[in-house]
Amino acid sequence: MSLYDDEYRVYMVPFPGTIHAAVRLDQDGFPSIYINDWLAPEARRRAFEHEIRHLERDDFYNDKSIREVET
Repeated sequence: MSLYDDEYRVYMVPFPGTIHAAVRLDQDGFPSIYINDWLAPEARRRAFEHEIRHLERDDFYNDKSIREVET
């Protein structure tokens, strides 16, 4: 399942283990947010909001490590 927006795309996908969500930029720089489809609705919302914060902070365009970005 996917949701398209002018600013990003959202996909519900099966992630392994404890991965709740991820965001990545395509070759044109357009963001896609991937949410683990086994999460409960409230956990999906929190995971989505977490990934949106990465986009709002421009985390793709800084020199921070993943660990720094996630804290």
